[in-house]
Amino acid sequence: MKRIGLISSSRVFAQSFAEAMEARPELGFTPLLLLNPRQALLDAELMELDLVVLDIAAESVKKSELLLPFCREIRKRLPNCRIVLLAFQDDKEVRELVRNAVKGNDADDFVFYDTSLEYMFAKLASL
Repeated sequence: MKRIGLISSSRVFAQSFAEAMEARPELGFTPLLLLNPRQALLDAELMELDLVVLDIAAESVKKSELLLPFCREIRKRLPNCRIVLLAFQDDKEVRELVRNAVKGNDADDFVFYDTSLEYMFAKLASL
């Protein structure tokens, strides 16, 4: 089972995402919710996550001066953990931020909110 942590401050979104994963046991995902971004690094480390989906709509990580060090710290604490950024496609600054994070190896990949669950699950399974 791949332990996937969703870091988000949106409880409704996070719970819906987790329920969608749990409804598809054949994917082999164990969703874990990290709803307090300020405590997420410690939680991710304690849960020994295989993959982190970071909802960058959270104000605590939305800016590059916060996001990149956050991702680097995840890499430092969990070197085998993959990082996927979840972002809004219609925000040019955010699009550039996620592309730069992947290009700089601070994140492994990104997905936009308007993609389908099937695409998202396929992307997570491939990492």
